[in-house]
Amino acid sequence: MNIDIKQEHRNRSRRIINWFCESTGLIAGGFVIIMMLALIREVIGRYFFNSPTEWSVDLSEFLMVAMVYIGTAYTTSIDGHVRADFIYGQIKGKRKAYLDIFIDLASIFYVSIIFWEGWLLAKESFISGEVSSGGVRWPLFPFQFMVPIGAAMVILLLIVRLVHNIRFVLGKGDAYSFAKGGH
Repeated sequence: MNIDIKQEHRNRSRRIINWFCESTGLIAGGFVIIMMLALIREVIGRYFFNSPTEWSVDLSEFLMVAMVYIGTAYTTSIDGHVRADFIYGQIKGKRKAYLDIFIDLASIFYVSIIFWEGWLLAKESFISGEVSSGGVRWPLFPFQFMVPIGAAMVILLLIVRLVHNIRFVLGKGDAYSFAKGGH
């Protein structure tokens, strides 16, 4: 009975993580649509009506940052990051789990630096009231906060996969790959 409860908890956790990651993918996709519409409006306004805007290029640049960092959680969840698959794809079982543990630890270290530096930058922008240099003078902190938010989501996903792979290596569970459901 206790094993069934643990398994149900793991399944529920996986469903929540998958829902969360799919949501971040949809949000990032929504940012792409907004960017596209803003730039289409800019092109039509500039070249057909001689009426350029001061906001569309800045907005697109800021949404690009948000899209990349929020979208990293989705990319991590589908194992979409670049790696040498011609080597990685040949490794199976516990050897792959050991490699994933190493990769995840190195990634957590690297992404933690991005999180920390992004947090410091966004916090400083918020405190100082820093704005963009464009005509609209957008506040920078909402877009800069996307960096630590996205990094935190990736760190969480990497920790989940790391724990599952450590359990697999110790013989206490299955390996966990977000995209493939295991090794």
